[in-house]
Formats: sequence, structure tokens, C-alpha cells
Amino acid sequence: MRKVLRGLQVADFIHPDEFQNRQRALNNPLVVKAINSASEMCNAIVEPLIQGTFVQLERSSAKRLSRIVDDVCSILEVNPVPKIYVCHLMSLNVTPIGTKEPYLIVPDYVLRHDDEGMLFYNFGNAITMIKANHVELTTLAAYLPGNLFIDVPKMLFLAYLHSADSTSDRGGLLACQSFASAARQQFWELGIPPKESRKLFTTDKEAEDFTSNYLEQYSRTIDQYDSLLTKAARQYQRFSYIEAPANKMLNELFKWYRATDGYNAVLERRAV
Repeated sequence: MRKVLRGLQVADFIHPDEFQNRQRALNNPLVVKAINSASEMCNAIVEPLIQGTFVQLERSSAKRLSRIVDDVCSILEVNPVPKIYVCHLMSLNVTPIGTKEPYLIVPDYVLRHDDEGMLFYNFGNAITMIKANHVELTTLAAYLPGNLFIDVPKMLFLAYLHSADSTSDRGGLLACQSFASAARQQFWELGIPPKESRKLFTTDKEAEDFTSNYLEQYSRTIDQYDSLLTKAARQYQRFSYIEAPANKMLNELFKWYRATDGYNAVLERRAV
């Protein structure tokens, strides 16, 4: 039984780098100029895209999904419940989008492959983005112009997005309250389908042991091939994509799950 988290604040679980990275990005005049440029295009495209391309789910036709979204909003104390749109898309994540009102875009691929715990994590991640006021900036990120003039400011902006993603991952874990479910979603993004990860672990303890072993093996691999060129390539990749590398995201979430002032501390303080 998942517990409702009364009085939950983003400050309870925010990634420590998020606020600092946001300030650095939004205090840079070139970043602000790029965001304003993207905003003009985004405002003209997003609403027609959502309403003309995706299908809004009616509660009566998707009772199970509506119940999960309602439960996640109740757990994380988010109100009002956002509208849900579905689309035919081979994507692993529920995505909040919008510059005026946030909507949830749910790929049919998610509905076919996620079990209930993963859906709680997936929707929890997306709804945390609403709670933490990430949605407008993450929406605009898709429309940022890309040229050499703004590459450095864009890197500042992406550093914020990556730390904000870690905050959202923490919110997803608080929503599903199962590290096994959260890990299954994380490993799905690393290439291990849910039907395979279910064979590897089912309980939180099994998921914790598997994740620990995986990250240790990954670290040994990185140490083995860690030339200056590899480091530079890895850093370039990290600051070239809206989403941070999946291995880094898994490691960040795992550290917070095990930290004495992390996941369990928030549950003890806020759960009723």
C-alpha cells in the first residue's frame, strides 16, 4: 500500500545541483535570449500539436490509468490533475509538455510494456516535473536553436535540465515507493526490457543488489577505458542531449535511495 506524503515539498528531495544550475543558466543573457526565441516558436506550435495530433483520454474510457494518475497526484500533492493525451510513439517515458498548462503525453509503448509499479514511477516522474515547475523550461528546450553562438549557454541550460531530471527521478521513486519498479524503468532505458529485468529481480533488496553490481561493473569498465579523449567525448555527449546519460541517472537515483538523508528519510518525515 503506497503512502500519501503530506506536506511534501520539492525542497525535501530536490537534487542539490538543480537550484544552482538553474540560476547560472537563467542569469546568462544569451540563455535568456535563446529561451525567448524558442518561446515564440513553442507558443505557436505546442497547443495545435497537442490538440491536433494527440488523443485526449476520457476518464470513463481509461479508468485504470486515470486511477493511477489520481493516486500519484494524491501521493505527491499535485492539484489539479493534468489532462492526459495518448499517442502512437516508441518512447519509454510519460512526458509533461506545455508552456501555459502542463499536459501528460503517454506513448502507447509505455502502456504496453510498463507494469503498474513502473507506471506509478513513470507518472510520478512526469508529475514531479509539474510540481517542481520544470515543464515550461523542458518544453522550450526542444525548440532551442542550435548553433555555435549559443553552444556554451546551451550547455549551461542542459546542466540545469540534467539536475532537474534527477529531481524528477526522485519524485518518481516517492510516487511508486518501490525501488524495484524504479530500477526496472531505469534499466529499461539502459536496454533491459521489463520482462527480462523481472527475471533478474523482484524485491527491492534484489533490485538493490543487482543495481550495485551493475554500477560496480560499469565503473570498472569506465576506469579501463578512461583516456582524455574518452572523457572529453563523454562530457560532450552529456552536454549535447536534453537528457543526461542513463547510467549517470541510475547512479544518482541509487545514491539517493541509499543515503541516510534520502528516500527513506523523506518517507519517514512525510508519509501518513
